[in-house]
Amino acid sequence: MSVLHDDDREQLRELFAERLTEPVTVRLYTQRASPLAVPSHQCQACRETGKLLAELSDLSDKIKIVTHDLVTEAEEAKRQGIERIPALVFEGKGRGKVRYFGIPAGYECAVLIEALLDASRGTTGLSPATKEQLAKLPKPVHLEVLVTPT
Repeated sequence: MSVLHDDDREQLRELFAERLTEPVTVRLYTQRASPLAVPSHQCQACRETGKLLAELSDLSDKIKIVTHDLVTEAEEAKRQGIERIPALVFEGKGRGKVRYFGIPAGYECAVLIEALLDASRGTTGLSPATKEQLAKLPKPVHLEVLVTPT
């Protein structure tokens, strides 16, 4: 069963064709499925997140998904600042990276789509005034935005 509805899939295909300018790689940090069920070590949303990303990548040849296992690739995950899963790392035209933790379900799917578009363009929709203020920061800032499904 598909995660995306047919109408949404067609709208996204058109959006990606119009607005994805450069290739985007999304690194999905997840947990490989195991034949043994260990409840305290299961990632409840990893499978669904992977399925959503696979469906999105099928809509544009500019979206590439690379899957990493948090356990077997622990050192790489640590270098990327990944401590929890599912985690997405967006890499595109710009010099920065965006990390997203959790499943981008519901309204958060729009955040996922915008992150793909921003990574492809190498820019964001931030206003010039906001960019100017951010440029004045004396050192790098770690920012986390937490959401909860309602």
